[in-house]
Amino acid sequence: VFPGLPGGLKLTLTLDGDGVTEGRATSLVGMTAEGVEGEGSEESEEMDAGTFIEHLSSAMPMAPVSYRLLACLAIEKAAGLENHSENAGTRNGALERERIASHLGWLALLGRQLGFAWLTQRASTLQLQVRDADRSRLAELEPELRTLGTRLERTPLLKSRLKGIGLLPPESSALRGPVAGAADEGGDAWARLWQRLAEISASLELIRSSGEPELPSLRDIGDVSGTGEATVDTPRGEARLSLKLERGKVKSYKLDTACSHHIDLVPKLVEGRELGDALLAVGSLDLSPWEVIS
Repeated sequence: VFPGLPGGLKLTLTLDGDGVTEGRATSLVGMTAEGVEGEGSEESEEMDAGTFIEHLSSAMPMAPVSYRLLACLAIEKAAGLENHSENAGTRNGALERERIASHLGWLALLGRQLGFAWLTQRASTLQLQVRDADRSRLAELEPELRTLGTRLERTPLLKSRLKGIGLLPPESSALRGPVAGAADEGGDAWARLWQRLAEISASLELIRSSGEPELPSLRDIGDVSGTGEATVDTPRGEARLSLKLERGKVKSYKLDTACSHHIDLVPKLVEGRELGDALLAVGSLDLSPWEVIS
C-alpha cells in the first residue's frame, strides 16, 4: 500500500523504533524461470509462437515492448532467421521510447516518495505523452524532457536527500541496467537518478537515427523446429530468453531478468537505515515485481 513503490512488491521489514534491523523483498506476481514444458513436467501444452509473444508481453506490464521484442528475437533465432536490418530501426525506436517512458514513471514514483507533487505530476504527464508518440512528437517533447532534468538539478535539498541512500555493498554482483551504470558513480540513489536521466537523453538521440517506432511483430517463421537465444536491454537492464521451437510452436523456455538479481540487494540496502531512507533505497532500484523471476 506504500504509494512510492509498485503494487505486487512485498517488503518484510523488522523495525526497532524507526530503524530497520532487517528486511527482504519478494514478488507476488512474478513468473517462473522455466515455462510451457517445464522441468520435470510430463503433461504440457505447446504454445503457438504468436500466443507466446502476447503472453510474455502481457506478463510484463512495466516493459511490454521490451519483452515482446525479446520473444520475437528468440523465436526468429530458433527459426534460423538472421537480424533484419529493415525493421531493426523501428524495433529499436520502440524500445528506446519505452525506456524514456519507463524512467519517467520511476521519476513519478520518486516524486511521491519525496513529497514533490510537481515532479509526480510533470513526470506522469510526460510519460503518457511519450508512451505512444511518433518521432516528430518525441522531438517536440525533447525540450520539456531536458528542462525536467535541469529543474531536478536545481531542486533544493534533493542531492542531500538521495546522496548516500541505497549505497551498494562492495560485493554486489550481477548488476544490470541503470543500477550497474550508476555503480561506478557512487552507487547510491543520487547516482541512479542521474543515470536514468542520462539514459533518457541517450534514448532521444538514438531515436533520431532509428526508424519510426513500431510495436515489434514476428516475421514469418513457418513450421520449423530449433532452439534460440536472445538478449534485450530493457529499461531495468538485460533480460535473456532461450527457448525451444517444435513445428513452429514454443515447447519450452527459460527467462532471466535484471530484477531477479536486483531484488536480492534489498536486505543490505535497508539494514540499519531509518524507515524513510530504507524505502527510498528500495525505490531507487526500480524493481518491477512482474520481472522478478522465481
